[in-house]
Amino acid sequence: MKGLRIVGDYALEFLTVTLLLAVSALLVIPFIPMVTGVTAFFSQDIDTRRFKDIFTAIGKNIKIIIFYTLFQLVIIIFPVLNIYFFNTHPQNTNYFVLAISCIALTAGIIYLVTAPTVIVNMRVTLRQLLYNGIMLLFGGLWRSLIALACSAVVVALILFYPFALVAVPYFYVFIVSRVMKENFLRLKAKAVGKSVFELKNNDKDDYLDENGEINREEEVLENE
Repeated sequence: MKGLRIVGDYALEFLTVTLLLAVSALLVIPFIPMVTGVTAFFSQDIDTRRFKDIFTAIGKNIKIIIFYTLFQLVIIIFPVLNIYFFNTHPQNTNYFVLAISCIALTAGIIYLVTAPTVIVNMRVTLRQLLYNGIMLLFGGLWRSLIALACSAVVVALILFYPFALVAVPYFYVFIVSRVMKENFLRLKAKAVGKSVFELKNNDKDDYLDENGEINREEEVLENE
C-alpha cells in the first residue's frame, strides 16, 4: 500500500506541476516566477513538500523575481523569436543578429539553470543574482553540464518541436533543481566549514548572503 501511495503522490504531483508550468508558459510572464516556485518545491522531500510551497516561495521572493523575470524575458524571448524567424525564413537571415541572439540565449539558459536556486537559497539583488548565478556553475562541473544540456534540449524542442513539450517541464525543473541544489550545498559547505552531509542533515533554514556568508532566515526577516 505504501508503494501505491507513493506512485499516486508522484502522479498527482506530475499532473499538477505540469499544468502549472504549462499554463504559466502559455501566459509567458508568469513562467519564470513559476519555475522559481517549483524549484523551491522540489528542494524538499516528496513526503514534506506541499503545492502551496510553490506560491509561498514566489511571494517570499517577489521583489527579486520581478527583476529576474524582466531580465529573462529580454535575454531569452527575443533571441528565441529571432532564431525561430531566421530558421523559418533563411532568405532573411542576418548573421550578426543571429550571433548576438545565440550569445544572449546562452546567457539566458545559464541563468534559467542557476538563478532559481540562488533566489530560493540566498538574499540577493539583481546584480548579486547575476554574479552568484555564474558562481553556482562551479559547484560541480559535471552537474552543471547536465543541467545546461537539459536546458539546451528544452530550448531546441521549443524551437523545432514545440508540441513535444507536454511532459518535459516537470522533469526538466526536477532534474535541474536537484543538481543545482547539490552545487549550492557544496559551495555552502565550503563557506560555513561543514560537510555536505552535515548540511543535508541540518534542520535550520540557513541562507547565504551575497558574499557567501551564513545568514539565517530569522535574521534576514529582522533586517527587512
